Amino acid sequence: MAPCSRLLGIVAAALGLCASSEAAYKQKSPAFTYTSAATGLQLGGPSLAPEIRVAPDDLPGVIRAANDLAADFGRVLGVNGTVVVADWSATIAQKLPSRPIIIVGTVGKSSLIDGLVSSKKLDTAAIAKKWETFSYQVTATPWDGRDAVFVIAGSDLRGTVFGIYDVTEQIGVSPWHYWADVPPTKREYIWARNSSHTEGPPSIKFRGIFLNDEAPALTGWGKANFKQSQYGSAFVTEFYKHIFDLVLRLKGNYVWPAMWSSMFYLDDPKNGPAATEYGIFMGTSHHEPMARADKEQGRFLKGSWDWKSNKAGVQSFMDEGATRSKNWSTVYTLGMRGSGDAASATLSSSALEEIISWQQSSLTKALGKPLSEIPQAWVMYKEVPGYWSNGMKVSDDVTLLWSDDNRGNIRRIPTDAELRRAGGSGMYYHFDYVGDPRNYKWINTIQLQKTWEQMTLAHDSGNKNIWIANVGDLKALELPTAHFMALAWDRDSFSDPDSTRDWLKAWSGRQFGEAAAEAAASIMTTYGKLTARMKYEDLSRSPFAFSTANYDEADLNYKEWVDLLAKAQAVYDSLSADVQDSFFEIVLHPVLAGKTVFEIYSKVAISAVYAKEHRVSANQFTKDAAAAFTADQAITKRFHTLKNGKWNHFMDQTHLGYNNWQEPSSNSVPKGTSVSGSATNALMGVSIQAGSSAFPGSAKLTLSAVTPFDPPNIDRWIDVYIRDTGSFSYSITSNATFVSVTNARQTVSTSSGSTDIRSVVTVDWKAAPAGSSVVTLTITNLNQTGTTATVIVPVENLSVPSDFKGHVETDRTVSIEAEHFSKPASASEYVVVPDFGRTLSGVRLPPKFASQSPGKGPVLVYPFYTFTNSVDASVTVYLAPSENATPNSPNRYTISVDGGGLTTVQPVPATSGSSQPAGWADAVIRNAYVKASKVGKLAPGKHELKVYLLESTMVITKVVVDLGGVKSSLLGPPESGRAV
Repeated sequence: MAPCSRLLGIVAAALGLCASSEAAYKQKSPAFTYTSAATGLQLGGPSLAPEIRVAPDDLPGVIRAANDLAADFGRVLGVNGTVVVADWSATIAQKLPSRPIIIVGTVGKSSLIDGLVSSKKLDTAAIAKKWETFSYQVTATPWDGRDAVFVIAGSDLRGTVFGIYDVTEQIGVSPWHYWADVPPTKREYIWARNSSHTEGPPSIKFRGIFLNDEAPALTGWGKANFKQSQYGSAFVTEFYKHIFDLVLRLKGNYVWPAMWSSMFYLDDPKNGPAATEYGIFMGTSHHEPMARADKEQGRFLKGSWDWKSNKAGVQSFMDEGATRSKNWSTVYTLGMRGSGDAASATLSSSALEEIISWQQSSLTKALGKPLSEIPQAWVMYKEVPGYWSNGMKVSDDVTLLWSDDNRGNIRRIPTDAELRRAGGSGMYYHFDYVGDPRNYKWINTIQLQKTWEQMTLAHDSGNKNIWIANVGDLKALELPTAHFMALAWDRDSFSDPDSTRDWLKAWSGRQFGEAAAEAAASIMTTYGKLTARMKYEDLSRSPFAFSTANYDEADLNYKEWVDLLAKAQAVYDSLSADVQDSFFEIVLHPVLAGKTVFEIYSKVAISAVYAKEHRVSANQFTKDAAAAFTADQAITKRFHTLKNGKWNHFMDQTHLGYNNWQEPSSNSVPKGTSVSGSATNALMGVSIQAGSSAFPGSAKLTLSAVTPFDPPNIDRWIDVYIRDTGSFSYSITSNATFVSVTNARQTVSTSSGSTDIRSVVTVDWKAAPAGSSVVTLTITNLNQTGTTATVIVPVENLSVPSDFKGHVETDRTVSIEAEHFSKPASASEYVVVPDFGRTLSGVRLPPKFASQSPGKGPVLVYPFYTFTNSVDASVTVYLAPSENATPNSPNRYTISVDGGGLTTVQPVPATSGSSQPAGWADAVIRNAYVKASKVGKLAPGKHELKVYLLESTMVITKVVVDLGGVKSSLLGPPESGRAV
């Protein structure tokens, strides 16, 4: 890693002074070249595709995937490969064609692979007897009469299949060829290099996705495209083949099927066998034990779903699930919850012990295998950890599948004792959710850096046996799904916090082409930051979360959306037509749709402010919001018409007008505010940045003091606007030459559309007198004698000692992004996670770092300088909404100013049982815990804030020293200027 790596967290990197760093994401070396003349083995050329040989004794899933390999060569070359099923003896005896040959097979299952091994032409020692491991290479003189063949060998069914799909992705076929319409990369030639490549075993044993909350979008789409079962479900085998194909191409092996109104094993009798043939382990969700769907309970269970009152009926029902699935690849969900995904009123820890013990007995009897050979998971969801914490005794063969809080925050990491269990631990994680505080199931609102931070915490804490992500409808969650699965396959490739940036660029290049890779990665990184501030469904809360008064927060946040859309549209316009659809689906659509939703809520909120000031422009903002609502409907229609209607019904999900946790029945635009009637006092209106009053209600307005250390993106401004139909001209004059304004003389008119004109105040600091001064700006209505407003501009031309390096007070506030600390300079102490959270980044201890004592261990040091005379100050710490994930060791931090007393804060309250902590709903909506602590009087001058994080399960994003000037806002004050 280069010396200026952001992992070190030094200020130079934060300032962008480092030229570059080595790639943090470990990418594989290219195995193929694509020129007409190259070294190695030619696999394709004009009218030339390979013959793919697979042994008849190999697994059916391998033969199936070999046909995909042949078709994928066709997608790239324009001519399909040919699959030949033949054993070793027939292969070496035949006079084979001169065209290229690819041998595909599984060690110990394929006579072709075993023949190469026995003849000492192929060494499989590196993959044999391993879980889901593969290799591929050019093998010279495999038999007499053949110079070379390309060999793909796997340790087991999925190992071979993964090897096949790894090759197809490298030559240019995306795993998202169907689900995101990523076009193949066209090649004229394909050559395999004279090198070998090996991957596996995976970091996580069972890795996959959960199709959930699938109505109306996925359900409506499915019914429009697949023949419905006798039970009315469209989730039949032809549908699941597309799911299985995607999961395997992402090197996954595990699926929880759609379950709101479907029954995987009954909707299509071929579903179970097809999953096993493909190599997919099927599971069932957290409240569907023993491979039986929730909807089966209502149809086939005799009696109530209650162990206490209907034990015999429940046992018979569960027994049938084990017997039905005994020949299929299954990870069995154990335990029990109440009916309909709710807690049970009658279950106890002792009853759950009995249930799980009985379930295991049923499984061993039905499957005829020992427990150690039967994959089993008990999902620690919602109330369930409360049962476990009461001291239950459960067989060590069960995987404890821990869960997040439904909003992407891990609730629990395993203890050392739990890690010693044979079944290990896993993680059930959400990219979609239905429930309190609000659903989020429309489009992607996942920040990849948050996924990296939480899932590397999960892995490094020992959650390695199962990872399953709730991906909702799947469509619109392509990007977080791809990222999650890449992490699960090879966590070591993501060892550095910068790895997500690098992975995203590499992934974007494979989907959209190298020319668009960097821009696409940048767009989606910014998108993740903007959606991390607040999910779309939460925006309808009142008052509007983003301040319309302070720090220009609502305006600047919306401007970021506007700028991001312009960037995304420019990339889209630069792409070839065949790539535009996939780029639209994954990048442009979420940015366009997201910007439109934020426009609706932002402009409604601003219109209310403007209406109070009697600005005529309030009416236009209300109209803009209504127009954005119409645009939202048009964007959905555009999505539905893609690819001749291929994705019709996706995006049917309502997302505007939430007023409780459940989705509204229809989208609705929030009510805007309009100005009606004549202005009573004056045609001219004047407002100022962060002002609490306006002219003509107040003749004199006072701006916040201007200093050389003000945040660079926050201007001091004056708005001159019209309050009724008509026009007027105005002038702004300054009584000091060192203070000037833009737009000092303009005409405001309703007929021209120039109803509001903003003038930015600037100070010539070289000319300004040292210390404090006051400048008067006079705004005169040139068409109405005597109509004059006065704006007072306090100017603080202050300086700090030359030896001070750090943040400087502005407007009685010192705001510091967490990564801008002065110590330490070692990644072994603190890790900077770039692009994490709502503003810049996050800082955390390394995973599995031992719990710290207050005032001990690694410390973050923040120098700051103040000018305000001695005041009672407070320090506010902004943290990610992480849970108290370490048992008996809650998240805490300690602060100290100028070596004074230590203040230790527990931001996440303790809970009783398995309930959510107090304040959780507000924290996850705002995506932050914000905690303020009094630190006593601070005199003007140099100061030093020390922050100690005491747990590795927490992330700090910002610290603010409040000297009496902090104003209400969602994101907190923007970062103060620094002396460097």
